[in-house]
Amino acid sequence: MGKVYIVGCGPGNIDMLTVAGAKIIAMADTLIYDHLINPEILDMAKPGCNKIYVGKKPYVKRISQEEINKILVSESLKGNTVVRLKGGDPFLFGRGGEEIEELIRNNIEYKIVPGVSALISVPEFAGIPLTHRNVNHGVIVTTGNSIENLSIPYCQKSTCSMYTLVIFMGAYNLKGLIEKLLLSGYSNDTPVAVIENGTYNHQKTFTGTLEDIDYTYNGSPSIIVVGNVVNYHSDFQFIENRKYSGKIVTVFYDFYLPSTECLENKGFTVYKIRESQIFREKIDAKYLSGKNIAFEGKYVETVLELFKSSMLDLRKIGEIATDRIGKELLKSYGIFDVKDISKIDSSYTKLADGKGDDVPIARLRKANFNDYIQDYIEKSDLIVLAGTSNSIPEDIKISRKIPVIRLEYPYDNMDGRIMSFFGGCYEEN
Repeated sequence: MGKVYIVGCGPGNIDMLTVAGAKIIAMADTLIYDHLINPEILDMAKPGCNKIYVGKKPYVKRISQEEINKILVSESLKGNTVVRLKGGDPFLFGRGGEEIEELIRNNIEYKIVPGVSALISVPEFAGIPLTHRNVNHGVIVTTGNSIENLSIPYCQKSTCSMYTLVIFMGAYNLKGLIEKLLLSGYSNDTPVAVIENGTYNHQKTFTGTLEDIDYTYNGSPSIIVVGNVVNYHSDFQFIENRKYSGKIVTVFYDFYLPSTECLENKGFTVYKIRESQIFREKIDAKYLSGKNIAFEGKYVETVLELFKSSMLDLRKIGEIATDRIGKELLKSYGIFDVKDISKIDSSYTKLADGKGDDVPIARLRKANFNDYIQDYIEKSDLIVLAGTSNSIPEDIKISRKIPVIRLEYPYDNMDGRIMSFFGGCYEEN
C-alpha cells in the first residue's frame, strides 16, 4: 500500500511553493492536481509520473469530491506514492480534511504538507496588511459562494471596523454579498478590495467602498478584503504599477527550461509549459566504451547522466558527434572537441529514441494537455515556441488569435525579442 501526501501549493506564484512541497512532488508516482495549480509545478515531477487532473472550475460541471476521494484511495492501493496538490493551504477551504477522513477510513498512511494560503499572501501582494496597529484588532475569514450561507457576525457600525473581513470565492456574488454586509451593520463607506490572480505579476486590485466599488466578475480567481486596511493599497502595493504588469507570456519548451527572471522582474507573467520529457532506457554504458557515438542535442543530459551513473570515464569513449544544440550544451560541461553529426560515417554508434538501427538510450513522450492548460494559454498576450517546437501542440485549441514567436536553443536574445514585441527596449537589471 502506498502513502498519500496532501500538499498545499500556495496561491499560484511558483515562488510561493514551499521547499517541503517541492521535495515531495519530485518523489511522486502519481500527482492529483486542481485547476489553479501553476503548470510549472507539474514539471517538478519525475519522468513517468502519472498526472491526474481533477480540476474544480467554478460554476461549470466538475468532478465531485467523492470521486476525488476514490481516486486517492485507488492510486494508493496500487502501492504508489501519491501526491494530492491543492491550491493555497489544504485546510483553509481546501477540503483537505475530507480527503484525510477518507484515507483514515481505508487505513491509508498520509502526511499533510502546509501551503502558503491566499488569505495572507494575496492581500500582502496587493499591499494590504490584514492587521495594522491602531486600525483593526483581528481578521474574520469566510466564503462567499453562497450568499444565503455567508457566515459573518451581525455587528454595529462602531464594531465592524475593528476587524478585517476576507471572503474567498465571492467575486461572482459581489453585489449580493455587499447587500448582506450592509444589512449586517457595515457602513456604506467601508473600504473594499477585490484582488484577481493574486501573487502573479498580472494580479489586479479593484478598490472602492461598499457603496461605489466598480467591479465586474470575469472568471479570474479572486478574494475580497473588507475593512479600513484596504486604504493602504495605494501606498503599499508593489506589483501592479510596473510597466509590463498585466502582460502574460506563455513559453512552450521541450527539454531546456528558459530563464525568464529578468522578464518577471519587469512585471511580465511567464507561464512555462514543457511539451516533452525524456525517459532513459536501461543500458550498460560500458557497451559504448571505445566507440564513436552520435546523438541529437536534446539527449545530451541523458547521455551524460548515463555515463555518470555507470562511472564510465568520458575519455574511454571515441569521438562525439552531435548537432548545434548539443555542441552548445556540451561546452557548458567543458567538452569542446565535438564533431558535426551531419558529417559522420558508419563508424559511429547512434544514440537516439530507438528508431531504425539506433541504440535506444532514451525515449520521448509528449505531454498531455487539457482544458486546465488551455485556460492559462487563453489569457496570454504572446506565445513563445522555444527549442525544437515549431507549432502549438495539436491538442491545444485557442479561441482567439494570439501572436507567436519562435526561438531556438540556445535562447539567444530571448528577453530582447519579447521586449521588442511589446514595444520596449531590453536593458539588463
